[in-house]
Amino acid sequence: MGDVRQPDDSAMKRLCNDLRQFAIQVRQLGYSVDGGMAERECLELCECMLVAVKDAEARMAVAKSALRAHTRC
Repeated sequence: MGDVRQPDDSAMKRLCNDLRQFAIQVRQLGYSVDGGMAERECLELCECMLVAVKDAEARMAVAKSALRAHTRC
């Protein structure tokens, strides 16, 4: 059977938390800009970053579930 590696959950969780905090900072930066295009771009970037975090967390959950199912067999 192939090599099944357990993802380093703690490293991925830290990365997701760091990205989430960075997204919040980008959003705050967008709100601090006096209107204009930079505000919209910051807010759009923040939303993209938060979606990326949610996707990564969902993939981690699926991988963890698959790993658990594989170890039961």
